[in-house]
This record gives sequence, C-alpha cells and structure tokens, in this order.
Amino acid sequence: MKQKKNIILFIITMILSLVILCFFVTGYYSIDTLRIHSQGYINYATKDAYIRDGRLFSALIFVIVGLINPEMIVMYIINIIIAIAILSVCVVQIYHLIERYKQLEKPQHKIIAFMLSYTVIFNFLIVDILKFIDSFIIATSILLFIIAIKKIIIEKKNKMGFLLTILGVICYQGTIPVYVATAILITLLENKNINKEYFKRILPCAISIIIASLLSVAIVNFVPMITNMEMTNRVTEIEVGEYLQENLMSMNRIIFYSFYMFPPYVWIGISLLIICISTIVGIRKKKIQFAINVLFLFMSFVGALFIMFPIQLLWGAARVSLVLGQVISAMLTYIYCTNFEKEKMNWFEKIIVCITTIYFVITIISIVNSTYEYKLGNQIDKAFSEKIENKIVELEKQGIEIHKIGIRYAFNDQKNVEYGRLVFEQSTYLKGLYSVILHEYYTGRKLTSVQDFTDELENTYFENPSEQELQFKNIGDVLYILVDL
Repeated sequence: MKQKKNIILFIITMILSLVILCFFVTGYYSIDTLRIHSQGYINYATKDAYIRDGRLFSALIFVIVGLINPEMIVMYIINIIIAIAILSVCVVQIYHLIERYKQLEKPQHKIIAFMLSYTVIFNFLIVDILKFIDSFIIATSILLFIIAIKKIIIEKKNKMGFLLTILGVICYQGTIPVYVATAILITLLENKNINKEYFKRILPCAISIIIASLLSVAIVNFVPMITNMEMTNRVTEIEVGEYLQENLMSMNRIIFYSFYMFPPYVWIGISLLIICISTIVGIRKKKIQFAINVLFLFMSFVGALFIMFPIQLLWGAARVSLVLGQVISAMLTYIYCTNFEKEKMNWFEKIIVCITTIYFVITIISIVNSTYEYKLGNQIDKAFSEKIENKIVELEKQGIEIHKIGIRYAFNDQKNVEYGRLVFEQSTYLKGLYSVILHEYYTGRKLTSVQDFTDELENTYFENPSEQELQFKNIGDVLYILVDL
C-alpha cells in the first residue's frame, strides 16, 4: 500500500513538473552548455570545470557521456527528465516527512501536504538549477542531503548519514545551504523546541557538513597539483572582502525582487505575513515558543545563504540561493505539522491553508514564466546568430570569405525596454556577451573573434546613434558588427 502511494505521488509530481517546465523539456542551453559544445564533453569534464571544481561525479559521468558523444540538445533533454525524476523523489521524501508528524487521513490534508512538499523542492528558484546540462547531478546532491539528514536526525544512523553528506557535497557544493537549512527544519520538527537537546541532535549534521566541505576544499586544491592543471578560478579569483560587500549590497534586490523570478515584494510580503500571524497566535494562546520557532526558521534559512557570501557572488547565481525559495514552505510546513489538531480549522489554520494554496499557485506560475523568459533569451541569441550567418552567406555569394568577426555594443538610454529583466539576464546578446562559441552552437560555423574594433573604426564606418539595431562592415576577412540596442 505504501509503495503504491509512493508511485502515485511520484507520477503526479513528474507529470506536473514536466508540464510547468515544458519550455525546458524541449531543450535549453546555458553558458556551460556552450563551453561543452566548444570543447567537447571529455575536455570540459577533465580540463575545464568539473575536475578542477572538485565535482568528481560530474567529471566521471561526462567522460562516459563523451565516449557516447550525444548531440547537446539530446543530452540536455535526457538530463532534465532525469533531474525532474530525482527531484520528484525528493518531493516524496518531504511528503513522508510531513506524514511522520501529521496524520494525513482526509484528502484535503493530503493536498496540503503535497503543496508544501512540492514547493519545498520545486520552488521558484529551481529553474536556475534546471537550466544546466548537469542539473541531474545537482538534483542528486539535494536528494542525498535529504536522505542523509533523515538518517542522522531521525534514524540515528550517523555513519551512513555522514557518508551520504560527503557524496552530496562531491556532487555539488552549491547546495550546502540547503543541507544546513533542511537539517534545522527536520531537527525542529523532531525536537519541537530550541533547547540544549535540539543542538545536541543537530550536532552530528553540523560535524558531517563541515568535514564534507573541508574535504571538498581539499579536493579542489589537491586535484590540480597531481594533474598539473591550473587551479579553478573559483579559488584563485576569490576576493572575500569584495564578495561580502557585493553580496550585502545586492541583498535588497534579492529579498525584494527575488532574482526577478517571483513577483516583486511578494516573497518578503508572504514571509512577514506568516511571521506576524504566528506571533499573534503565539501571544494569544500563550505559545511564545511557537512564534519564536517560526521566526527562527525564517532567520535560519536566510542565514544559511550567508555560507556562500565569501565565495560566490549571489546575484546572477540564483541556484546557490535555493534556500530563499524554500523558506516560506519550510515555515508553513512547521506550522502545519504543529497545528491542525482538531476536526474543525480555526481562523489561523484557515489563513495558513489560504497562504499555502496561494503560494503554490504563484510558484507554479512563476516557474512557467521564468522558463519561458529563459527560453526567450535563447531564441533572441539564436535570431542574432542567424542574422550574422545570413550576412556572411550574402558576402560569400559575392566572393568575400569571412573567417573573423568583431562585435561592439553601443547601448543607448532605451536599451532592452521591450524585454523583461530576466530575459535580459539570460541572453548573451542583450547583455553584450555574445561570442563566436554561441555562433558556432547555432550555425555550425567556426569563426575567430577579433578585439581591434576601435573608436576610430566605429566613427569611420558606422553611424552612432543609428535607427538600425545591427550595422555590418566587412574589411578583408573580418566582419565588424555594431549593435545598438
């Protein structure tokens, strides 16, 4: 019976996710995909990123993939389907966690538990993970972390939990905040209160993630030494003071605008609403500890993000900020598991159900909108590549061979007014980062980039400002392109 329920829950999650992520399921490329396309699976895995970043599983898997050498779009589609399947298992895991603390006998209780479980995993920031061609490995990291924490906190199997924690970190270090925040939530659900026993129970998780993180740092430093490779720029280019300052300055945009992946001010608005009504209930029912616990969860999930502050610029890297997308569902999960004891819901419980439902719907809409805008960024890049290719073909018909291109951007005050901010962030063309790698990806033509597009050349051959978005000028075998957005 339990197995049948798991299968049904998994299938429902899979179908829902495949539908709302349909723009990704048909194919998507990120900057990493372009680099893999340019270098090849094996070279990218062993010489560029995975090995040097300490992601040994990714390196091994993509070396194997390189031997098969599937088309990039085929690999991405296979990857995202596997990733969605793994994340669906995560949803089932969270659902069973809720079921441990709350009897789900009636259909409405099961629906609430499903909405909470789903939005913990498939929150609005998950899109920034699923855009990558190795997102199934990142998803595996999340699943390993959830199982590891349950092994340590619930089943008291510290050794197994420790091993799974190490495997999760080796899969992807950027999910460490998810481990920390999830451990805090599960320990609070188990222990009920924040006291000496709480910290005693969570201590093995803390030790596990610290050791696993140190091991990951050792791998990142040790592998380049034994393979005679350059150390990853994630280590060599880290400026802790600069990163801290930049991340602190970007927090207002992250909190209020949610990486442009959620309606502005809604995330912080819902979070504060939950905290406020929980405080009111705590005071009225003389359950101050309940209100403190809700606030503690909010602060803990947001605080877990600070783990990445010294080593990663968060703006533009929503994938390492996944805990922000989880915090509302985490607070609602705790409230649901510690209330709803009577047959008839009181006013507070009715409000919580309304918030859960509204948040679930907004999350679904946000995921669909984000994937659409991500994909639109791809389409804009493709259209630009085709315009360049058409111009090169036109010149070839005139007997002019083009082997190099030089691109310069002349932004004006009205730049990108027709596109949303998220589209702008995902389009290399709109951001002024277009490269020959992208052109090769879409057209198959290999070109060389030149860097001699000077002011003098622009003033001599081009109009600026101009009514034309693209202006072309060929000099020898070089096609110069002035982009005025």
